[in-house]
Amino acid sequence: MAMIRAGLQRIANIFSGPQGGILSRFATNLVPVESKPVPETTKDVIAACNKLIEQNASRNFAIVHLLGKQWRITDGDLLVVEGYWPPNIGDKLTLDKVLLAATKDFSLIGRPLVQPGLVTVTATVISKGLSHTRTHFKKKRRKQFMRINFQRAQQTILRINSIEIANKVNEAPKNVF
Repeated sequence: MAMIRAGLQRIANIFSGPQGGILSRFATNLVPVESKPVPETTKDVIAACNKLIEQNASRNFAIVHLLGKQWRITDGDLLVVEGYWPPNIGDKLTLDKVLLAATKDFSLIGRPLVQPGLVTVTATVISKGLSHTRTHFKKKRRKQFMRINFQRAQQTILRINSIEIANKVNEAPKNVF
């Protein structure tokens, strides 16, 4: 028992010895990395993004969270949402839960949502109706058992009117309330 205890003590000393253990021994052989202040390139990137927002040079796209699903949308898209949803035909909606907004040049990624008021997504309800008929067929062999059920789910079709990046990046948010 004494030999086992002594062996375990040696192993414990290796991992948590006065030098800081095995990992610190490997890390001390590395060259220390110089700590640099926040570079000016960050400000340059933000300025370039703000300039692109003002120019509105390319087509915007966004990823929004709607009725438990995430959708990638652009201007003019048709979105088919399944399940009951109260808005009526012709209602104008603003989709608030924007997870990501981007152009071909830059992306604004939310954690988990993009800052409120920064991106505005507007949509219009085009139609409401039922989906195509889905057939649910059950049969058990040699038991004379057969069932056929038909299902049609409610659908709402949205047209995405616009995706606008409203504010400048890194600006204080405008009070919506």
